[in-house]
Amino acid sequence: MKITGGFLKNQLLKVPKGNKTRPTAEKLRQSVFNRAQAYVENCNFLDLYAGSGAMGIEALSRGAKEATFIEKDRFALKTLRENISKLSLSPLTTLIDGDVLLVLKRLKGKTFDFIYIDPPYEKGLQEKTLVLIDNLHLLHVDGLLFIEESSQKELKIPFLTTMQLQKKRKVGAAFLYQFQGIT
Repeated sequence: MKITGGFLKNQLLKVPKGNKTRPTAEKLRQSVFNRAQAYVENCNFLDLYAGSGAMGIEALSRGAKEATFIEKDRFALKTLRENISKLSLSPLTTLIDGDVLLVLKRLKGKTFDFIYIDPPYEKGLQEKTLVLIDNLHLLHVDGLLFIEESSQKELKIPFLTTMQLQKKRKVGAAFLYQFQGIT
């Protein structure tokens, strides 16, 4: 797997072994960042269910000022640490080991300009994570949030007070939902 744009373009990333982690497809990453490049520059990026870290690393490559990664799988964490180290990104990153639904509560009071949510498909984690982010006001006003879900399952959008759905589109084998922070 390689970075698709920015100063790290074409750099290779390691992917965790096994089938617990499903890396975000290159086509999907390109779609997200090509549509949202204006939001990426100088943003603080939150990569949830980070896996190899491809989304956050891609954001840093394209101009994000910092990226926070949350991941609990030990093999994914090892791979993520290796990718960050190999690309000399440690000063720009915060890596949090833990369950996203528990760790997010510790981030209360902090806001992010750009959030990417990519948990295991079809387990209801997308909806739970979205509600928690909304309740904690983690998405900055006018910030962007993307959620990836299997194209086999529609996301059930809960009532939200700090963000609204902007777009939904199918990209490869996934649905990509785009939200924007509101006042």
